[in-house]
Amino acid sequence: MIEHGTYRPIAGGTKNGVRPFRYDYWRTGYGSPPSQALDFFVAQAGEYHCKAGYVSGDYEFTPHYQFFYHKEGEAVFNCRGASVALNRGDLLMVPASEIYDYASQHGVKYHWLALEGRWPETLCPDQWRVLHLEYDAAIESSMTAMRENLILSKPGYALRAVAYFYETMARIEELSGAHSRPETDYPEAVRNTMIFLREHYDMPFSATETAAAVGVSQSHLRALFSRWLGESPQRYHTRCRIDQAKRLLRGQRLMVFEVAYHVGYNDARYFSRVFKHLTGQTPSTFVNG
Repeated sequence: MIEHGTYRPIAGGTKNGVRPFRYDYWRTGYGSPPSQALDFFVAQAGEYHCKAGYVSGDYEFTPHYQFFYHKEGEAVFNCRGASVALNRGDLLMVPASEIYDYASQHGVKYHWLALEGRWPETLCPDQWRVLHLEYDAAIESSMTAMRENLILSKPGYALRAVAYFYETMARIEELSGAHSRPETDYPEAVRNTMIFLREHYDMPFSATETAAAVGVSQSHLRALFSRWLGESPQRYHTRCRIDQAKRLLRGQRLMVFEVAYHVGYNDARYFSRVFKHLTGQTPSTFVNG
């Protein structure tokens, strides 16, 4: 456990010359247990702008429960033989027991926080989890406030850091709704629809064909998706398209019109509008950001 005062808050510095080779920008604050009896505390919070080729991870046991919130770029998280791509707006939660690696080919910007102690089980799952959220300024604002609170370390800062943590998680819950549930908890019709839409991301959405593929009515399927995912089947299909477009833009280095065609859009300008609506960036900005 890091004792408060062992490390100074970081806003620059070199850490023996290592940091400039890994980051374009970093700013971090450290916390300690509050004087009041709490089961957990925010041990660290920061923002990192990582260079291309960035690789990190916990290769041995760590006492921290970690949260990554992506603001720009793409990274790949590998754990227990599974891999998941993380993009703008995604939230990654990693329990202390997990050994993993985390890498970005082209660079990534993210907020990060770590908890120590006995964290709340209702908010922190016992297995790693990713929530695919749209970028939200309120989440970034509360995580930034948490970091600055740790850096300034004014009286009461440890309790205030916990309050910012709860504020952050409340906003995440507000945005994610049932997305916080593991996919295996969803009704069979929802799971099968998600698989069907992911497999047919390059085809025009059809409510009739989708409902028929899983054997339920269109109205019942819309109601299920609204309850369990907080969005319509069509919007989920659109997100599948844009997620694949991100992978093609970064991984294959295709032209925007080529990516649009690969994910089922005949009009590249319309594709760009949809892409920006979901990600907050144009395809060109996403590639060059």
